[in-house]
Amino acid sequence: MGKRNIHFYFVLALTLGLVTSACGGQVVSPTPTPKLRVVNPTSAPTPSPDDSGTDSSQPEITVWEVSFAPGEQENGLSLGKIEDADIEVVDLPDGSRQGWRTGNGAALPAEDNNDGLDDFIQFAVRDDILFEGSPTSRVVIEVEYLDEGTDIFLLQYDSPTGPFTDGLVVFKEDSGKVKTMTLPLCNIYFGNRSNGYDFRISDEADGPETILRVTVRLVEESAEGVTINVDSCGANPYDDQPDSDAIQTCISQMCSGDTIQFTSGIEDQGYKGYLVDKTIFLVYPMLNSDLTFESTDSSNHALLQATADLKGFVVRLSPRFYVGSPGLIDDITFHHLDIDGNRAERVCIGDTLPGQEQPTADGINDNAGSWLFDCTEENIADSYCAPGSLTLGGGVDTDDPGQDYLGNPDLWSTNFIVQDVVIANTECGTAFGFGGAAFVIDSVTIDTSGEHTHAPGCELTDPDDPVSAWGDGITYVGPAHQLTNNLVMDASDIGMVSFGGRDVLISNNTIMARPGNHGMFAGIAMHPNTLGDIGGLEVSNNQIINEADQTCGGIHAGINLGVHTWANGCMNNPAGATYGVAEDCSNFSPAPQGELCDTDTYCRTWGHIPEGKTLTLKDNYVKGTQVGYIISGLDVLGDLDISGNEVEDLHLTDWEGDRNCEWEPGYSYNWDVIDFVAFDPPLDGWEEQLIFCLR
Repeated sequence: MGKRNIHFYFVLALTLGLVTSACGGQVVSPTPTPKLRVVNPTSAPTPSPDDSGTDSSQPEITVWEVSFAPGEQENGLSLGKIEDADIEVVDLPDGSRQGWRTGNGAALPAEDNNDGLDDFIQFAVRDDILFEGSPTSRVVIEVEYLDEGTDIFLLQYDSPTGPFTDGLVVFKEDSGKVKTMTLPLCNIYFGNRSNGYDFRISDEADGPETILRVTVRLVEESAEGVTINVDSCGANPYDDQPDSDAIQTCISQMCSGDTIQFTSGIEDQGYKGYLVDKTIFLVYPMLNSDLTFESTDSSNHALLQATADLKGFVVRLSPRFYVGSPGLIDDITFHHLDIDGNRAERVCIGDTLPGQEQPTADGINDNAGSWLFDCTEENIADSYCAPGSLTLGGGVDTDDPGQDYLGNPDLWSTNFIVQDVVIANTECGTAFGFGGAAFVIDSVTIDTSGEHTHAPGCELTDPDDPVSAWGDGITYVGPAHQLTNNLVMDASDIGMVSFGGRDVLISNNTIMARPGNHGMFAGIAMHPNTLGDIGGLEVSNNQIINEADQTCGGIHAGINLGVHTWANGCMNNPAGATYGVAEDCSNFSPAPQGELCDTDTYCRTWGHIPEGKTLTLKDNYVKGTQVGYIISGLDVLGDLDISGNEVEDLHLTDWEGDRNCEWEPGYSYNWDVIDFVAFDPPLDGWEEQLIFCLR
């Protein structure tokens, strides 16, 4: 049988003891108001362009919700009264409502006159409704709170791993508004082990919290997982309204094993796609694994369309600083979907600010940033905040030279599948980035990413950005990945680039620069300056085709293995999994012979092939680039299998117009066309030419 696609909810609230059942259980009066349609069937038909995006002919399950606020009778959900959880009832500033207010580390007046310092609000679900994970271990908790101050609060709950398991940290913005935090919990225990209660809110003693309403919903479990269509949360790919909030609402209901579906329609009249005005986080607010994201029709994709005001990436795996232990995120499938990064309207780099020589991303005059607090003034110019398209940055242990993802699974995200995905019009950063271990990337199409034209007087392909608005096609790191049958067209930095990883397969991919002012440094590159061991790497049966202008673009190098073409491979305070020699980072420092970098200083990093391992480069085809193949910076203790690689019609590109390229004194920088280049180590039949660039 396929995945079930209906949620059944049970609701607990202070105003009435209520249990509704999937078999039509009775509801005790007063009758609550239906609030939210949660799930559409998988087979829901495509709505017509002029309707609301809902389909009244399809069955639906509604969520019954009742108020839970100060002054209401406890009935099904009770408020804790213990020494560190005394509260006071306060009025909102406008006098419209009341809320419970925490002590913020002070002792509040208590019925039992205790003088304990109060930081918490405790809650318990009545045991005959939910106890020790029965009848379900899935709930959704909503907390309505006053957004006052810029402090945080934390929800902790009783789970099988402990009575005070951290749930979600909420960062307040001091907007003065009433906001709602929605938290799906997929592994509750609720056995009265949290000081006699089931969950609590901690004000963390950095500012008091005013809580106005709490709701708990019990969600029926399914061994096969449930399927949630984002339209059920209010998204609509046929209208002109932003859809990010609705999509994120549906994602917030997911537990491991669930599927999110987007209504297909790129081939249908009137279909606009889902308008993404805020980055969609696939894992948020809780850490989850075994999730699927897909279109309703694999042959007629759904579209996620970036709006002009979107800050940051269109889709991201999870927010930094919010979802701890990213290595615990595994088994993510993302397939049969299209993403458009809206390169025409979004801007990578804004104006030159006072005191600066070059324009810098600032999130004001450009689209760098995030709707969360993970992009600040201090870090907004880093790659995380760039207006890219899709990034699945999972857990990577950069201090493990052996890249032992099987032996240390909690530190590595594993088994992601990205298949049959089209990513077009990426502004900059990367069209598709990922990190982890044992990912399968198959049949992904990248169509245009960033700006690349060097020579003076050449017309830019993205006129609202400078030439420094680079964008890779695919950017990744980690071991045991398989990248097969992918097509990258008109990336502007590198078509497919890795920062290291052992046992990686790169096969049957096509990298192209089409006619016009398009180009990139390299078609395929392995630059192992993060994970140095690249033993077992196989680059085979790929084709790099340059059809771009010879003076205003072009692919400079077909395939580049080794990071020495970039700043000599020198890294300041490199990761613990890098190999290299410190010395002075010159072009002539010796191969490390398996020696790891000193992480406390500069190190010239190398790609390391250990004894017993082979690096394979065979049966590739490069056409129209300036240099066919570059090997520069391999520490070879194992073997090299280099055979069957071909070149055709190589010619000059605008490489010399790249003013930031520098070369060692005494070495020619006016190299002509070269088929095969090897420097560190030299190879028989390959030209020994130093090629060194810095951007």
